[in-house]
Amino acid sequence: MFQEKHLPKLIFITPIVTIVLLTFFILSFFIFIERANLRFESEALEKQLLSQQKTTLSYEVQKVFNYFEYHSRTMRQNIDNELKDRVDDVHMMGINLYAKNNEQKSLTELRQDLLLTLSSLHVSAHRGYYFIVNSKGEIIYPQEELGDRIGLKSAVAEAMQNGGYATSEVGRPRRVYVKALSPYGWSIGAAEYLDLAMLRLKREMITWAESLRYAEGGYVWIHNSSHTLLAHPFRPDSIGKDDVLLQDINGQFITQLFVEKAMHSGESLGSFVEYSWPKPYENEPSKKISYVAFYKPWNWIVGTGIYVSDVEKTIALKKEEMKAKMDRYILGVIVIAIFSMMIVGFLSFLITQQINTALESYRSRVHNQTEALKEFNATLRTKINQALAESKQKDLALMHQSRLAQMGEMLSIIAHQWRQPLSEVSGIFMELETAAKFGKANKALIMQSAKEGDTLLSYMSRTIDDFRNFFKPSKERVSFSVQMACEEAFTLARATLKNAHISLQIKQHKSVEVMGFPNEYAQVVLNLLLNAKDVLMERQILLPQIWVEIGMNAEGKSLVCIRDNAGGIEESLMQSIFEPYVSTKKASSGTGLGLYMAKMIIEDNMNGKLYASNENLGAQFCIEV
Repeated sequence: MFQEKHLPKLIFITPIVTIVLLTFFILSFFIFIERANLRFESEALEKQLLSQQKTTLSYEVQKVFNYFEYHSRTMRQNIDNELKDRVDDVHMMGINLYAKNNEQKSLTELRQDLLLTLSSLHVSAHRGYYFIVNSKGEIIYPQEELGDRIGLKSAVAEAMQNGGYATSEVGRPRRVYVKALSPYGWSIGAAEYLDLAMLRLKREMITWAESLRYAEGGYVWIHNSSHTLLAHPFRPDSIGKDDVLLQDINGQFITQLFVEKAMHSGESLGSFVEYSWPKPYENEPSKKISYVAFYKPWNWIVGTGIYVSDVEKTIALKKEEMKAKMDRYILGVIVIAIFSMMIVGFLSFLITQQINTALESYRSRVHNQTEALKEFNATLRTKINQALAESKQKDLALMHQSRLAQMGEMLSIIAHQWRQPLSEVSGIFMELETAAKFGKANKALIMQSAKEGDTLLSYMSRTIDDFRNFFKPSKERVSFSVQMACEEAFTLARATLKNAHISLQIKQHKSVEVMGFPNEYAQVVLNLLLNAKDVLMERQILLPQIWVEIGMNAEGKSLVCIRDNAGGIEESLMQSIFEPYVSTKKASSGTGLGLYMAKMIIEDNMNGKLYASNENLGAQFCIEV
């Protein structure tokens, strides 16, 4: 059990232990939350990095496609510029030749000289040729077979209409430029084969793609739609070979998968493919995610990829950073907790000193008060006995005062009971006196008068006995009839009520036997009847009435209710009506003890209940026993 002497230690230790436990629980909860967050953030980071890497892959492939497009446009522009330069050179030669010889030579001779000069001109690597068209659109140079002359003829006609340039897809694709040579009546032009230019461009693009690097080890490879490997920086021995049967470690035909995914990617530029493939300069395969897209103009499948292990390394580094951050945060919490414990310990020490001082003062006061209490207890029993004696004296005085008040009421009742018999006795004496004066007082008259007087005197004697027995206190609890006790009270009260012209209505449902003191019970009923009589007379009710109902309540107890039509009890007095010296009568006619004594008799002596209420016409008092 806790002892008072341990209180300072408890006050000193409790805050520190509380801080330690609180820190432990908070730190445990924090570590749990941080670990959950670390897992969540790791997963989110992995998804984010993979998404970023996939975006990078598609971006790199798009850059390759843009590079192809740029160089394709540049190639066409260069071809157009070269064609124009060639034609302009030949055109200038023809103009100069005409200017120098037009006076010495005929037009036919000049044309022959131009053709001779033109035949000595050649395009390097047989990439193209020069041609002359007459005014009818006929090709007059060169005369030898040029392949599909229909294609050239249609291209020249288109070029003549569209500013000099045209492309022919008939036969070998070619680009032509035509310019009018007016002095000769001809048009001179040059053509270049596009397949040779495109072949050169593709070779350049393949070389560039094999040299392309990005990020950490990112590279690009190219297949055509026939599964032939065109470019790969780390498979030089496989360039130009058919990769249709190329498999990864899981047996996937990855080249077929590249071609299928790229050529059927729908609205998107390309598709992602997952497979296993060794890293450059390594033999063990690793999981790889590649992005492949179809470059339709050249019928190429361009791909690039990342190794998942590289992403996992980045994720691991990020996790280490987050874990280090969490560890620093936890360390900070621990330092703060230790610092808090030191502060709390210091404050607890100061508070403990103050509490020790207060406890010493408290012990001193308690000791003094204990000594005073012992001294008080030594005299307490004497004081209690004295108080009980005084209380008994007060109760006896109240009882005596109540009985004196009731005796006054009884004298009034006896006076009412005796008034009529005394009047009748006086009448008998007057009759005898008159008969004696007139000489008629015979023996029969005297005997009759004596008999009547004896009857009246006997009635008055019984009245005295009834009142004496009525006020004789019961010593033991006995079983008695509630109806008989009420009848005794009615007998004593009838003359008084009759003299006051008050109607008494009695309604009995069932006779009930109870245990108690019958005389005291009858006194309570008589007290309630006389109170009702006094209120009716005081308020001068025109038709004063009192109703008494005798029966049982729902719980099987006896119930006697006495009700009048005097208007009821004031609400301000309802709560205190049974207290001593509280009366509804005028100050000169009431002591305020009757209801108090009645409640003591019923509730304290007979374990019953006496209560009052206001009904429609007046007050109602009920006795339950």
